[in-house]
Amino acid sequence: MKKLFIILAAAALNCGVANAQLDGLLNKAKSVASNNSTLNSAIATISSKLVPNEKQIVGTWVYQEPAIMLTSNSSLKQLASSAATKSLEQKLQSYLSQVGLKKGKGNITFNEDKSFSVKYGTKPVKKGTYTLKNQEVILTFTGKTKPCNVTPQLDNGSLVIVMDATKFKEFMQNIGAQVSQLSTVVAAMKQMDGMKIGVRLTKQ
Repeated sequence: MKKLFIILAAAALNCGVANAQLDGLLNKAKSVASNNSTLNSAIATISSKLVPNEKQIVGTWVYQEPAIMLTSNSSLKQLASSAATKSLEQKLQSYLSQVGLKKGKGNITFNEDKSFSVKYGTKPVKKGTYTLKNQEVILTFTGKTKPCNVTPQLDNGSLVIVMDATKFKEFMQNIGAQVSQLSTVVAAMKQMDGMKIGVRLTKQ
């Protein structure tokens, strides 16, 4: 598993990142894997207790940063410290910035009538309907027949929406983003069983 975690870091940074930055993250990942004292600060694990109800999710939520979470049965959770994950999130943000998704520059609104809208950058507003079912939010974008299932978590006052790598790519496509820049990151994370990626938002 140590080897897998290091491979993830390398693959996620493979496109256009300086060697010095890559070496720094790899060294951090190696340190996490070898230093038991850092494991006490494990990254967040998805919990059924943090799933918002229909009243809690209503409102406009503004994008802050990428988010990475682990499923409860993930074998990665004992290797990933919050420091190493934060570095990975920052690198993921560099990709998202290329498609115009930056802090404070995007939001998603969930309405009481089960409609939602997503806006970021200068892209047109994307709309659709949503339902909460089986601890997931099922988003159906207008004009799309295939729903996008995401996992919501209320974490320290923030709404975190995460999904597996394939769903994340689909979500970005649905809101009008060019996803070619994300292919390297998504391809790497698809190989990491139990890791979900997405976005962290705060209520407006």
